[in-house]
Amino acid sequence: MLIHSAAGGVGFAAARLARESGAGRVYGTVGSAGKIPYAAELGYDEVFLREGFAERPAEVTGGRGVDLVLDPVGGPIREQSLTVLAPFGRVVAYGDLGRHPQWTASVRDLWKGNRTIAGCNIGDLARRSPERIGAYLAEALHLLAAGRIRSGVTRILPLAEAATAHQLLETGTGRGKGFLSVA
Repeated sequence: MLIHSAAGGVGFAAARLARESGAGRVYGTVGSAGKIPYAAELGYDEVFLREGFAERPAEVTGGRGVDLVLDPVGGPIREQSLTVLAPFGRVVAYGDLGRHPQWTASVRDLWKGNRTIAGCNIGDLARRSPERIGAYLAEALHLLAAGRIRSGVTRILPLAEAATAHQLLETGTGRGKGFLSVA
């Protein structure tokens, strides 16, 4: 399994859930070398720089590739993610952090390689099926309470520092999950 944005809040949770679910080897990518040590502490088997990541999965899997890629980045990273999949592998797209221009995957290439792309838009899911969101949140709280996963909260800033929080997001220098406090 390969998780892009491994040092972010979702990457943190995804690594923990992968381990909890019995995943084999879990790899992550990060946008800067400074995030590698932090992401490595989260339980990844190996962490790669996102830039030029596409060669690494083949190297660490003996040429097989990975069964699953979780991708919140989009654009060229998503396109390259298709190339690292093992046969019958899947890319799950759940964001477009880079705000990249849309690209089109070749259905023929997907078919020939026995690969799939799936999408998950949490906002749309909440509108269409709020009961699912409730069930997912209940399960997450259960896992947290049982100590099987832990929170990825790395900072809480006062509302007056909202500009700082946005700068961390925009520059990709933040790690984990941050919150703004109104109290």
